[in-house]
Amino acid sequence: MMAFVSETFWLGRRSLRRFLRVPSNTASIIIYPLIQLLLFSQLFADIVRLPGFGQATSYLAYLVPGQVAFTVLIATSWAASGLLLDLHTGFLDKLRVAPVRRGAILAGELAPLAFESGAMGGVVLLVAWLLGAGIATGILGALAIIGLGGLFGFAWAGISFAAALLTKSDQAAGTISMLFFPLAFTSTAFVPTAMMPGWLKVVNALNPVSYVIEAMRSVTIGWDWVTIGAGLLAILVLSAVTHVPAALAFRRLAA
Repeated sequence: MMAFVSETFWLGRRSLRRFLRVPSNTASIIIYPLIQLLLFSQLFADIVRLPGFGQATSYLAYLVPGQVAFTVLIATSWAASGLLLDLHTGFLDKLRVAPVRRGAILAGELAPLAFESGAMGGVVLLVAWLLGAGIATGILGALAIIGLGGLFGFAWAGISFAAALLTKSDQAAGTISMLFFPLAFTSTAFVPTAMMPGWLKVVNALNPVSYVIEAMRSVTIGWDWVTIGAGLLAILVLSAVTHVPAALAFRRLAA
């Protein structure tokens, strides 16, 4: 186990450095959620007066969890591009013949994504705080939101890896990753369930993104452990659905 952790750490360090070497990576990920946060919170500031928003008094505060989740989705949607690059350049073949556990190769690509997505979600959270969105649970609440974002990013990244490893194609991985758009826009990122039409309520009930957003949102106003637990369960189910096929495909590829 210690050897696996060590190998994952060093391979993960390489993946993280590869990401940080290109500053535009971070900028391109956070710019869209920040634009939505800044514009929508001003354009639709009075929407919280509608009955469906319940006790919400600030649309800016309501938007924050959704934009953190949006950031995480964007950050991890093309997560497998580095592994595909290693495959096409032959570096993955070198790792296969090296005394490195096969699982550590995949884990070394996945583990940094939790840090990257959590960190970039934290940037959005910081900007929202500077704009006036408060977190009733304080620093611990902010860390909890960042942690939920990191776990969610790790879970969602599996879909990119599954597509990439099954097809060995950047285009296929990128195309399937575009699923984050319908998932994000049919979630409670912008409006509560009470304001959705009937068909969208059905879709929303099956949407894991909504459960994660609601868990984050509950942290901003208090510690609702039932809602937080539902969010963690959604992350666990999403991880199983995305990572099992990714692991099986990688096992076949690295055999």
